[in-house]
Amino acid sequence: MQQMVRVAALTGYVALLAECKVEARHLLADLGLPPDYLDRPDRLIPVLTKIDLLELAARVTGCRHFGLLLGRHQNISTLGLVGLLIQQCETMREALTIIAEQIGRHVQGLEVRLAETEDQAFYHFTYRVDGQTQPSRQHSDHTLMVAYNIISFLYGESIKLRAVYLVGDEPVDVEPYTRLLQAPLCFNNRDSALVFDRSCLEQPISGGSPMLRRLINSLMRHHQWNDIEDKVEWIITNLLPLDQVKLDDVAGALAVSARTLQARLAQRGLSFQQLLDRARMKAAQAYLLDTDLSLSEIAELLGYSQLSALTRSFKRVTGLSPTQWRRKHKTENAGFA
Repeated sequence: MQQMVRVAALTGYVALLAECKVEARHLLADLGLPPDYLDRPDRLIPVLTKIDLLELAARVTGCRHFGLLLGRHQNISTLGLVGLLIQQCETMREALTIIAEQIGRHVQGLEVRLAETEDQAFYHFTYRVDGQTQPSRQHSDHTLMVAYNIISFLYGESIKLRAVYLVGDEPVDVEPYTRLLQAPLCFNNRDSALVFDRSCLEQPISGGSPMLRRLINSLMRHHQWNDIEDKVEWIITNLLPLDQVKLDDVAGALAVSARTLQARLAQRGLSFQQLLDRARMKAAQAYLLDTDLSLSEIAELLGYSQLSALTRSFKRVTGLSPTQWRRKHKTENAGFA
């Protein structure tokens, strides 16, 4: 089951590459991705693709702490509804506990846990992809830095760390880590962790509203299956350029089983295949109208095994072949130019 993450998790990626005199489109092309792949923050992309982009950026730029620097540009807004919810909590402990409980539903594969000793708090982060601990240093550094920004935001100032645990070998140059995190560093760990005084967990979060928190909680509980038709079609559209779209992948993006997804759609008189066909037709029309891609290229992008399959499906829906539809609509658009 393919684990997904929002493009918002890569906010600042293009700008940071530009600072390093590298064009993001070249890296996207190296991975077989379209140039507009990172343009929509709400687009879902595979976690493995995010990891590939981070690792490739570190390699091409020669910046071995690229993930750390990217995390510096991100904040609580990357958490979406969870970010709004935790700002309504009374204390840091409550907020960090909610993140640990909720984050896996919004950032698939990420496990977060809060551990406490008599005087210290340990906030651990582990990414698991396909059931395995993901060893990507860039990805782990990025997650850790974003977490540090979020915790500092909730605390009201840069929180003083007692120690930082990082995955991977100690780099030749640790200066960026010590400068950004201001704490003793411990490398070669299985997961990342931020360590700070346990007393910080009692810090009140200013501006919190219990009433707003209840409202957001209610919204989150009902959010998963509101507009399920639109959500499934949206996920399918995001997955189409990557590979043949499978029911298990879409269900995984919604954090449910394939059987549950089919049942929810059936309650609305829908099937997965119907939504897949609809998303393919919308995407096909966009490609035909807005690009000069060949029909064979469009068929491949949409996951059709043969061009004839695209032609049959398209004609069944529109009454025209793809070639006839393209000619007709490009002529009409030219008339309005």
